[in-house]
Amino acid sequence: MRRSSAIISAFIPQTIRNFISKNKKTAMSDYKTILYEIDPKDPTICQITMNRPEKHNAINREMARELCEVFKRVRFDSMLAVVVLAGAGEKAFCTGGDLDVFPSLAEHETALNWLSRDGLDVQRAIQDCEKVVIGKIDGHCLAGGLELALCCDLLYAKESARLGLTEINMGILPGWGGTARLPRAMPVFRARELVYSGRKDYTAKEIYEMGLLTRVFADEGFEEKFREIVNNIASKKPIALRMAKEVMARSFDGGSIETALAVERNGIQWLQYAPDIQAIMDMYREKPGELTRSQKEKNRESR
Repeated sequence: MRRSSAIISAFIPQTIRNFISKNKKTAMSDYKTILYEIDPKDPTICQITMNRPEKHNAINREMARELCEVFKRVRFDSMLAVVVLAGAGEKAFCTGGDLDVFPSLAEHETALNWLSRDGLDVQRAIQDCEKVVIGKIDGHCLAGGLELALCCDLLYAKESARLGLTEINMGILPGWGGTARLPRAMPVFRARELVYSGRKDYTAKEIYEMGLLTRVFADEGFEEKFREIVNNIASKKPIALRMAKEVMARSFDGGSIETALAVERNGIQWLQYAPDIQAIMDMYREKPGELTRSQKEKNRESR
């Protein structure tokens, strides 16, 4: 059993954890366009699946609302450390906004609401989740689907995945953060190519080489490799993962390296003086050699 699960077991009896898990599923499974699942082997991991495979998991207003709701709920679940965002089926992660929505966007205020309410709210819900959000990309990841992926902390894709931003083919621009986040996630000249070209057939390998994806794995064996990564990250202390996400996000916003370093120092100090860490440090003060041995063991487990 990994360390995070061991910590949970130590403080929460199995009967209570079963009750929490059961009621959590009951309370959060009543969605029409998404699926929410707690990992049956590790309650620190959950998966949110965009579930409109017949529409290539395109986003309509209901899905936008449900994504906002589930990510906000997950944010405040102290037992969770990792969220996997995926698409149902093998044809698409998500192909962006549902074309059935677009006729309504001819009305000016409705179009503004789609961008500044539906779109922006979803982006913020994912970005502000405080958990490590990992995008699992299979099939097509296009337009608003790629923009949702850009809100994740990590992105892993199958070799067969295809990605792109297609909005310019309709005479418009990416409106859910593509022109803002893409140049911050990869070299700007390559980001411009994605936006200007309107291509929908970039291979996962091409996008990885352009500097966007975390990793690309062969289709055969993808699930196993992806699971290894998720398990490894979920084994870390949830509050440390949360602080790492916060510090790096604020470092980007800070504007200078000195500000970023100050944010980092404050984050480390906060973690170092947390009660549970101090309890561990007290043990190491009594047995100094134990710190070195324990750290070496943890480093080996993370390989």
